[in-house]
Amino acid sequence: MTAVSAKTRVALWDNARFALIVLVVVGHLISTVRTDTEFGFALYAYIYLFHMPAMIALSGLFLKPKVTPKAINSTVQLLVAWLAWEGIWAVMRGLVEGKQLSQSFLVTPSWTLWFLVTLATMRILLPYIARLKHPLLVSTALALIAPLSPAIGVEFSAARTLAFLPFFVGAWLARERGWFSREWFATPNGAVRAAAWGLLVSVALGLTALALTPAGLKGSWRIDRWLTHRDSYAWMFDNAPLGAWNANGPGVVGWFGLAAGGMLVGAILVAVAAAMTLALLLVVPRKRSVFTVWGARTLSVYLLHGVVVWALRGSGFVDAVGSLGWIGIVLLSLVAVAIAAVLSTRIVSRVFGPIIEPRIDWLFRPAPAAHKK
Repeated sequence: MTAVSAKTRVALWDNARFALIVLVVVGHLISTVRTDTEFGFALYAYIYLFHMPAMIALSGLFLKPKVTPKAINSTVQLLVAWLAWEGIWAVMRGLVEGKQLSQSFLVTPSWTLWFLVTLATMRILLPYIARLKHPLLVSTALALIAPLSPAIGVEFSAARTLAFLPFFVGAWLARERGWFSREWFATPNGAVRAAAWGLLVSVALGLTALALTPAGLKGSWRIDRWLTHRDSYAWMFDNAPLGAWNANGPGVVGWFGLAAGGMLVGAILVAVAAAMTLALLLVVPRKRSVFTVWGARTLSVYLLHGVVVWALRGSGFVDAVGSLGWIGIVLLSLVAVAIAAVLSTRIVSRVFGPIIEPRIDWLFRPAPAAHKK
């Protein structure tokens, strides 16, 4: 999500970035009222099925598995931005909410800041993963095995880093092998687009159908807790069982049953997220528009929207609008789109640039001429 010269940008990727950042803002704005209505819960689940895997995939798309001065600079810049925003959040919460620094400060990233830590970690890991014979297979195995251990959690965003690693590695690998240059993807025909739309709509209809059952979607399965990718399989089967399929139920017997069940659910969620990510990329317009320009500034939106959402929650706005039922969810979604659009403007990017992408050249010695490219 870093800045790239306008001449080298491809409209498809920036259009996709803007679509995804809108989903990020919508998801965060409706998060605290998602369980008030079945519609809100279904929309939240739909968004979280794939929006962050897709964001991670786009973040890994153009990276090279080489430790160059430029790569080091961009990774350190992410970490500096994370530390700066940890300080910003600490000050705001201290002044407004009277909160003091907790023992987990800097160990557990604040709210949305996990993404910066995860992205920096993935960039550090990529040169090593790229040397493996089967990098995608290994990263997927790590994603499915990690939740077996309760010790792998929110600290330094370890759980999410491993959970989303297959999407980061998969996108890098797909571009390395030229898959995105093939005709079916570069210029998808009507049949391919129809199939992609069919998948996206089918998932939406499936969630809607579950929401309309007597038990409702959230009554049948608190899938939202699985989609945050923060907790172990044991915790999720205890706190978000699939109907009667829980840690003590007939479907999960002992540790091995829990492990097999968790990995099965995890594999399905990975497959669904990958399919929906690909489908989104197939239906996103390939032509330049105002959304293309906005999509080049998604990091600004990602970091700044949290402050706006936090303020709207604290003011009671989100609860008041959310109390209107499904209409309230629609209104909040429209507000989220407006927030994303405003935060994508050039003036916002310029004003907040120093804390979005802080300059850190002063930290490094000048790179040798042979490595400046």
